[in-house]
Amino acid sequence: MIRIVPQQFYENPDIKKIFVDGLSCVIHKRLDEPTYGKEGFVSTHVITYVRQGVLRVENDEGLHVEVTPGKMVFMPKGLYTISDIMPKGGHFDAMMFFIEPEVIQQFLESLNYTCSKEKSISNILIEGNEQTRFFADSLLQLYTDIERPNRQLTKMKLFELLHLIHHSYEDKNCFAMALSTLNNKEKKSLREFMQANFHKSLSIEDYAYLTGRSISTFTRDFKSKFDGVAPKQWLIEQRLEKARQLLVKNHINSITDVAWESGYENIPHFIKEFHKRYGITPKQFLIENRQGAFV
Repeated sequence: MIRIVPQQFYENPDIKKIFVDGLSCVIHKRLDEPTYGKEGFVSTHVITYVRQGVLRVENDEGLHVEVTPGKMVFMPKGLYTISDIMPKGGHFDAMMFFIEPEVIQQFLESLNYTCSKEKSISNILIEGNEQTRFFADSLLQLYTDIERPNRQLTKMKLFELLHLIHHSYEDKNCFAMALSTLNNKEKKSLREFMQANFHKSLSIEDYAYLTGRSISTFTRDFKSKFDGVAPKQWLIEQRLEKARQLLVKNHINSITDVAWESGYENIPHFIKEFHKRYGITPKQFLIENRQGAFV
């Protein structure tokens, strides 16, 4: 299942939300079991501070980052990631600071920093120090048991973290320059994004959000790019065609795997849609295709 964070964290009662104000938030994540190959889209900038265990992250450009205790990683908005979480000493423990672009911009303005024209950064591995450790520990000690902390504190605490990181660098312009490149990221076209990600188990609402559009604007822009075809109908056609190709190649034996690889989490729904489109169930299609291969 593809996660869009932090939204899916909000829905998980096992993940502690310390501060929440829109998509800006501070979250405490603790796991006892390892997880591997977890796919996700980051819907706003995030700094993850690992307190215990190891986090390995691979982005959509193939860049691998390993975050060990005491270190942080900055990941920009819109990044597709595959992550492994490995507990050490019994569990994995991390703080996640989700920061909306407006907060980053205000932080840069507070430094009177002029935006850089350098290529946009992807991941930044940040060395933590005693100040950042104390900051994270104090948030847990002071605010974890408060049911509804003041939303205004969210921005203040995120500003505080950004300043602590900024001052931890010998070159004070280093971190600020990296943040200032975030708006320089080359934007993929709607067509390119959809063709690259149609097989992900995302909804129309997810695609709209990830491309920075409201649902109505996304639908209008989509139709203009895809010859008037509605996004839902296009997704069905693309996913079913991918499923058909997987079955033809005979590389996958499980219909469940075919469904998942094609963007379907609901297996009965996938079988129903496939039968409606091709007049045969996926299992029957696989059997007939294999029989034909030996004729």
